[in-house]
Amino acid sequence: MRNLRLACLIGAFAAGACSGSKNTATPGTAGTTGGAGTTGGAGTTGGAGTTGTAGTTGTAGATGAGGNSGSTGGAVDASADRALTPFEEQALAIAAQYTAWGRVDDELRWAPFLCRQPYPGITRVSQSNDEPTHGRKLYSVFAKNHDAYPNGPHDGQVVVKQSWIPELVTDSDAGLLPIHFTSDAGINGDHFYPYAQGDGGVFRAGAPAGLFIMFRLDAATPETDEGWVYATVSPAGQVTAAGRVASCMGCHEASATHERLYGVPLSPSFP
Repeated sequence: MRNLRLACLIGAFAAGACSGSKNTATPGTAGTTGGAGTTGGAGTTGGAGTTGTAGTTGTAGATGAGGNSGSTGGAVDASADRALTPFEEQALAIAAQYTAWGRVDDELRWAPFLCRQPYPGITRVSQSNDEPTHGRKLYSVFAKNHDAYPNGPHDGQVVVKQSWIPELVTDSDAGLLPIHFTSDAGINGDHFYPYAQGDGGVFRAGAPAGLFIMFRLDAATPETDEGWVYATVSPAGQVTAAGRVASCMGCHEASATHERLYGVPLSPSFP
């Protein structure tokens, strides 16, 4: 045990001697500092997607050509909201041309070389009491086929009764007689005396009261009175009836003396 302690002291002394020596141990160099880790490069930014090209703009459609102008239709009644019937069209055509045919009693046109003074066409007082039709009107008659009026033959005949509202005459013209009538119209012109003697005095043809028309087709023509067609046209030129007009047929079937015509005297007499 004693020897062991001695050995330890000797060892400790020796160790102290070593630490006091001038030649101290060279400090070890510091370990090399490790370099910083390389910073990873930024990830490559993906390129923008390619912008698609715009679709081609379609060309504008060609402008449609304007429709052809409609052809002019037949005669048109201003009051109608439908196509006219063939009878109505015929009535309007007659209304546009009848004055060229002459009045049936115009002696200055049809018999200018009588052995007396020929009379012009005259105004007549209607004998009808039916005011909505012929009643209380003055009238004058035209016929397409003068030589066939009123006895016939009637095929193709057209008769027009021109009518007026009577106007009482109170001036000096009330005494005028057709014998004093003068005209510069010529033989083929229209010679018309607009006065008539009636109940209550002398009347003058006043405001137009419309046309009453009759025309004759083949007797077998449908919707006719054995070939006769009746029509009425207002003062404004509108067809108000055409065909088998009951208010006309009621008289013309029952009492007309020349098939469906009454006829007027071709040589008038005056008081």
